[in-house]
Amino acid sequence: MDLQKIIEDTITKDFDNIKILSVNVARDVDFEGDEVLKIEVVFEGTRKDIDARKVSGAVRHVRPHLSAIGEMAFPLLSFVANSDRGRTELAPA
Repeated sequence: MDLQKIIEDTITKDFDNIKILSVNVARDVDFEGDEVLKIEVVFEGTRKDIDARKVSGAVRHVRPHLSAIGEMAFPLLSFVANSDRGRTELAPA
């Protein structure tokens, strides 16, 4: 299973109360030189539709699945309402 699919499946399962339109993943390096995965979750609705408790725990749910396939880059998640999309877009990992 590929990286994109693993992240998408995990996020979709955890956020079953909103419609996930896409999950975009891009590799990057943080200011300390560590590898990170910038993950943009595009959803239908508005920011108030997202449960903040689920957002804060999303990394804890994604990380074990990434570790299982040997991916060590830290996942940085951002949730973007489709209506707000277009300000930034990520290139595929």
